Amino acid sequence: MNESKGVKSDMKKSLLKSKVIIELEKRVKQNGHKAVEEFIHDLQHKGSPIIEHIENDDKNSLVTFIYEGNKECKNVLFIPDIGLDRFKDNYRDFQMEKIMETDLWFITYEVRNNLRFIYYFSPNDPLDDYWNERFGSRVKYDKFCKRALSFDKENPEDKGSYVLMPKSPEDIWSTKIEDVPKGKIEEHRFESKNLGDKRRIRVYTPYGYDKKEKPYGFMVLTDGDDYISTLSAIETLNNLIAAKEIPPIVAIFIDSTKNRGKELKCNDSFCKCIAREVIPWAKKNYNISSMPEKAIICGLSLGGLTAAYLGLNYSEIFGNVLSQSGYFWYNSEDYVPNEDCWMSKMFKEVNTLNLKFYLDMGVLETKYKIIDPNINLRDTLISKGYKVDLRWFNGGHDYLSWGETLAHGLISLIGIKKKL
Repeated sequence: MNESKGVKSDMKKSLLKSKVIIELEKRVKQNGHKAVEEFIHDLQHKGSPIIEHIENDDKNSLVTFIYEGNKECKNVLFIPDIGLDRFKDNYRDFQMEKIMETDLWFITYEVRNNLRFIYYFSPNDPLDDYWNERFGSRVKYDKFCKRALSFDKENPEDKGSYVLMPKSPEDIWSTKIEDVPKGKIEEHRFESKNLGDKRRIRVYTPYGYDKKEKPYGFMVLTDGDDYISTLSAIETLNNLIAAKEIPPIVAIFIDSTKNRGKELKCNDSFCKCIAREVIPWAKKNYNISSMPEKAIICGLSLGGLTAAYLGLNYSEIFGNVLSQSGYFWYNSEDYVPNEDCWMSKMFKEVNTLNLKFYLDMGVLETKYKIIDPNINLRDTLISKGYKVDLRWFNGGHDYLSWGETLAHGLISLIGIKKKL
C-alpha cells in the first residue's frame, strides 16, 4: 500500500453495467410498471445493495445501489462514507442514474471484496460543498438495506445503511459469546470541579475481581456510552480476558456531553479532570494499579487525539495510548501548519516519555484529516524512540470497525505473550 495516497482504487464507479439492471430495463420495456413492482418486491425480500461477481476478478465485486424516489425527484447523490476529499470536484462519479421512466435510481461501483462502509442517499441534492447541512438534514438511509447503524436512540430515522463485502473480516472479539464469564458494570454520577458539571461514569470490573488481590491494570475511555452501546466494548473485554489474550483489567467509561467538540480538542480542563479527579477517585474506590505501564488512555476520532494529548501531559499516569482514527489534523490556534501535524510538533518538543502507542485508521478515511496526520505522528514518534503499532482496517471513519479494532489495540499494548 502506498501510505501517502491511501487506497482510493478500492472503490470506483464502474464502467460495467449490472446484469440485474440490464434485465430490469428489458422487463420494464415489456411489462411497464408491473416489472417495477416485481423488482421492488424482490428487493424488499432480498435486501440491497445488489452484489454481483465480476468475471476473472476475485478481488472486487460489482455493487449496485438502488433508491426509490417520486415524480418530484430530479437527482439523487449517492454518498458513501469514504472521506470527503474523494468528493471534491468529482460529483459526477456519485450521481445516480434514473432507470428509464421509472422512479428508481441506481449507481454501480466496483468495490474491493474485503471492505465495509456506511452510505446514504441525498435526493434533489443541490450539488454544493455544504456538507454539514447535507449530513444534518438531507441524507436518507437505504430503506431496502437490511443493515443499518443507528446514531440517535430517540430518532429512528437518524441512521446509516452499511455494506459488508463478501470477504470483509468477521468480528471475533466484539460479538457476544455465550458461556464467557462476564464482568460487572457499576454506574456513577461524577461531579467535576474542573468542568463544573456532572456526568455518567461506568466502571467495568472483570469476572473474579477481588479488591484484596494484586492491583489491576486499567483503561480509561472517552465517549464511554458509544463504546458500551455501539462498539460492544464490554463484550470485547469479557472475550479477551476469557481467552487469556489480555490480563483482567478495570475499564472506566466516561460519557461525552454536548460539549464533546470542545472537551476532546486537547482541552486542558477536561484532561485535568481525568488525571486529577477521575483517576484519584477510581483509585480510592477500585483496586487499580499506580504503575503507568499498566494504564491505558483510549479514544476514537477526537477522543484518539485527546488520548495522545493525555499521554503527552500525564505519562506518569498513562503509559499506553490507544487511538482509533485519531483526529490529528487538529491544530491549536497559535500553530502555523507545516509538514508536521500539531501533535507531532508537541512530541518533538519534549524528551522521550515512557509511552507505548497503538494507532489505527481506515483505508477509506479522509486523507488530509486522518491518514496523513496519523502517518506523520507515527513517523515522528518512531524517530523519537517510541514503540508504535500503526494498523489499517478495511473501512472508514465510522462505528463499523472500531469495536473490533479496540481488541487489536488492547492485544498490541497489554497482550499476554503466548508460550512457544
